Amino acid sequence: MRKWIALLALAALLACALVPNVSFTEDKNTVLLARAIYALARNDSYDAKLAIGTVAMNRLDSVWFADDLGGVLNEQHQFPIGSRYDAESLRAAHAVLSGRRVLGPEALHYQSLAASQPRTDAPLAVVGGFAFYG
Repeated sequence: MRKWIALLALAALLACALVPNVSFTEDKNTVLLARAIYALARNDSYDAKLAIGTVAMNRLDSVWFADDLGGVLNEQHQFPIGSRYDAESLRAAHAVLSGRRVLGPEALHYQSLAASQPRTDAPLAVVGGFAFYG
């Protein structure tokens, strides 16, 4: 009996080692949003990460964009989604999905301040390395 318990414990440890980025409490949308936040703002402030997540959620609430988070994030040329994320990006994704917003609902677009062709209209807000537009 002890051998079976030890074998099950070893199997559980190996399973956790093979999937290190996903815990048992993280759903698909949380991980997807964390990956998009990390891809865009991994070297930026936590507030910038929250702002990027806010834009994604604002789009989800808008009639002009897809009705599901995957559709919003996977829209062509909008949000790059990498294969990695870190603890801060995951924390920002959890916060935004729980209702925290750092921009108003009119903020539907973002642009890096380092963009080669910056927009000419005034942004609603500038957070970290990003400008946010309606």
